[in-house]
Amino acid sequence: MKSFELRYGDTKLYFGLNVVEKMRNNLNGVEVVTVATGKNSARLSGALKDVEKILKDLDIEYKIFDKIKANPTVEIADELAEFIWKNGSDCIIAIGGGSVIDTAKVSSCIALSGGSARDYLKGKRAKRFLQLFAVNLTHGTGSEIDRFAVLTDDKEKIGISIRYPNLSFDDPKYTLTLPNEQSIYTTVDAFFHAYEAVTAKTTNPFVETLSFECARIIGENLPKEQKLEEKYKLLYASMIAGIVLDMSPAHVVHAIEHALSGINPKLAHGCGLALIGGRAIYWIHKHCENSEKILKSLTGKDLKSADEAEKAFRDFLKSVGFEERLSDYLGRDDFRDIEGIVFGPLKYLLNRVKFEFTREMLYDILEKSL
Repeated sequence: MKSFELRYGDTKLYFGLNVVEKMRNNLNGVEVVTVATGKNSARLSGALKDVEKILKDLDIEYKIFDKIKANPTVEIADELAEFIWKNGSDCIIAIGGGSVIDTAKVSSCIALSGGSARDYLKGKRAKRFLQLFAVNLTHGTGSEIDRFAVLTDDKEKIGISIRYPNLSFDDPKYTLTLPNEQSIYTTVDAFFHAYEAVTAKTTNPFVETLSFECARIIGENLPKEQKLEEKYKLLYASMIAGIVLDMSPAHVVHAIEHALSGINPKLAHGCGLALIGGRAIYWIHKHCENSEKILKSLTGKDLKSADEAEKAFRDFLKSVGFEERLSDYLGRDDFRDIEGIVFGPLKYLLNRVKFEFTREMLYDILEKSL
């Protein structure tokens, strides 16, 4: 398992075992660090211990903010920004998955450019932002290599283009402690980053190359026992999916899922994508030829019809142990609220595909996913 580094956007990313040690050479002049995490994963994975050792060895003062949860809110981003400011931090180290890294991106802007998280969701641009290092703990987010952040404001889950991390670290050993269901959820997220990127108006040959490779790696490795080699490959697939998402952003499936987990914050993002993914693929497959190509990369099958495509994806989910249904989280009473969000504040996402996505299609996806 080779280690390597790459530059994309404004991020320098280190990939491989023990790459967090590269952080030592990038903390010159840093005096106070805020370490942003959730309650458990940073500790269980061993990543927090490794980062603390580096900071202690370099005699750098640090404070830990560990209040970030899945589907983070504007309020928690504001609280983190205030924590950063009060402690006089000159660097943030975010240790976690997408929720932690996304929150840290927004808070790093608030800390130096002012305003609130809600202001940035409404279009405020940061003139300055604090140095941000991301230690990624999942093979799904892509947030360690892209410029996006997603926060929830009341029931609205909103994604924005805000900033890239300065440095990111992808070490597969930190993903070994992911619970099995989280491994599935996060990998499904990575797949849909690639699937939506390659079926969007903005796809291009480079996006296609990386997206098809991402799907192939997932198809070959997610069904296997999750040892370090499989984690390495899934983490790589997630990282390249983050690049294609940055170049050709998500559309229909993410729009619907953002509405679902905005209404029910207990619904994990990747789980929501899996719940609706099969039927969403049915409609996208009818209009986008790249759907057939990427699903062949995932499943190894030629899937000409939309029915075949939907069934193949559902069968793939069953093969890895995913059998949840939308009715486990939401019901028909929520459909009207979902419609209002998808065709309201998230309608711009629907414009990223070459066909008209209708309300009838939305209701069909929701009904067939119950």
